[in-house]
Amino acid sequence: MKKILLTLVALLCTSVFFAQDKGEFNLTGSFHNQWYWRGYAVGPDPIVAAQASFKYKGLEVGTWNGYGLAGIWKDVDLYVSYTTKFGLSIALWDIYNYSDYTASPAYAAYGNHSQSNYFNYGDGTRHFFDLSLAYTIPKTNLNLFLATIVAGRDKNTDDSQRLSSYFKASYDFSFENSITVSPYISYGFALNSDEGDTFWQWTDKAVADAKSSGFNEIGINISKPIKITDNYSIKASAGAVASPVNHTMTGLLGVTLF
Repeated sequence: MKKILLTLVALLCTSVFFAQDKGEFNLTGSFHNQWYWRGYAVGPDPIVAAQASFKYKGLEVGTWNGYGLAGIWKDVDLYVSYTTKFGLSIALWDIYNYSDYTASPAYAAYGNHSQSNYFNYGDGTRHFFDLSLAYTIPKTNLNLFLATIVAGRDKNTDDSQRLSSYFKASYDFSFENSITVSPYISYGFALNSDEGDTFWQWTDKAVADAKSSGFNEIGINISKPIKITDNYSIKASAGAVASPVNHTMTGLLGVTLF
């Protein structure tokens, strides 16, 4: 796992040297009512998030980080991705969560990880590595996404990797006034679970049910650019998502500021 991290850092650093050869840097900032990830309500408070990346031809390297306004949820990630000329994208993310869940009575059982060792990739690590494929079917707006946690804190009781996996299909419908409506559905499963559970189950009932597969999400998202001035617009999105495997229903709101 340390070798993977060093490779990601090296790619981030060396990307600077390619910046003058038709590559480009990108920066985005956004606000969300909470952080919801693959059917998993990770953060209970509103968050701000930032993503910085460098793109050179099909290669992209970058970092994404989020911070809960109540000081509960904290996350910083590194990633590298490559998109082929046929539109298939492959990505590897190093995801590191160092939240202090004890600040929220509802999430206190998840513990305080704010002083966890970032460079610990052994027992008790807060890292996990997520490998994914993404593809949009040509001449359609059908988006397909498949990911598996290949290393890190997705463990069985014998310390083997559970290999929790996630498949999502979504479709983008375009309407007047640049409104996009995107219904989606996702399914979670584990390739090597010894107790019939996956990384995606987080509610008490879901953990007790210990199902090795199930629908993570059935949801819809609506997004629209909103003009603020002649030279500045933001993108607002809102929707609702049910997680059958977690027995939850959640409303989501987000604004991409730049």
